[in-house]
Amino acid sequence: MSTEPELTAAADVVSVLTGPWALVAAVALALVAVLLTLRLMAQAEELRQLRSALHGERVRGGVSAEALAPLLADFPVDVSAPGTSTVFLGQPIDYVHFDPEHGVTFVEVKSGAAHLSPKQRALRQRVEAGCVYWSEYRVR
Repeated sequence: MSTEPELTAAADVVSVLTGPWALVAAVALALVAVLLTLRLMAQAEELRQLRSALHGERVRGGVSAEALAPLLADFPVDVSAPGTSTVFLGQPIDYVHFDPEHGVTFVEVKSGAAHLSPKQRALRQRVEAGCVYWSEYRVR
């Protein structure tokens, strides 16, 4: 067996890369690189749009859950009890429930994997520490 055909094939590749076709090969490689980069950028934009849409769906779901929560049987306070009042605030806490017999209850509604914000955690800690005060302000 002769190695001549193998050497000839290798020599042909070298002659193409160093001969007049070298520029054509370089342009072709550059074009492939540009096309791959453009495709990658398009896929990255598509992924960003999908993430944005998913986030929007989660937010809308959370807003719906906040609005419907007082109607659910396992809501932590009885919004229909006589003499009570439940007020929607939205920020930083969703509801404040006033009950003349049991006091004031702050209710934060979360859905899915949502967590308390840093401001909500700080407020919860202040309430649990007893740092809740009454203030009356008269406008003159």
